[in-house]
Amino acid sequence: MKNLIALTVVLLVVGTGTAGAYVIGDVVDDFSLPDLEGGNPSLHEHLGGIVVLNFFATWCIGCNEEAAHLENDIWLAYQGQNVTVIAVDIQEPLSTVQGWSDALGVTYKIWLAPDWNLFLEFPGSLNIPYNVVLGPDMTIRYASIGFDLNAITGKIDEILAEGQVATESSSWGGVKALYR
Repeated sequence: MKNLIALTVVLLVVGTGTAGAYVIGDVVDDFSLPDLEGGNPSLHEHLGGIVVLNFFATWCIGCNEEAAHLENDIWLAYQGQNVTVIAVDIQEPLSTVQGWSDALGVTYKIWLAPDWNLFLEFPGSLNIPYNVVLGPDMTIRYASIGFDLNAITGKIDEILAEGQVATESSSWGGVKALYR
């Protein structure tokens, strides 16, 4: 019986894709997703800056509550310091997410995940809202279920104090040379 339970747990973990999931300290591989503007941007376009990666859904009460903080206290407050907010919505139609964004006055980047694959790479994201702070080299420096503004801005301030964040005027080649 114990072997059957152990095998079931292993199959569940491997079957959900969490065996290779990201943890703090890992460098996140590049990925691309469609955005609200019809583009297909990639994460590594932000290499050299700080990225706050937010996993959400429009129906999530906590996600709706944090949207104003992501907009005002992070995106607008830090955008001149090469800090980007990218919110990833799970499996909702573009029209639903666009209506949500317009109603809340959100101007940070919103990408649309067509399935659970990316969410499975970040296992905490299965409990939305989930927030990750990526350093200039795309290393996970912070990850948490829920929203803690002080923890997120504290981590951003810490990274900025390290002086590793490239300026907006840096060339793409220069940024790649610094961090890869």
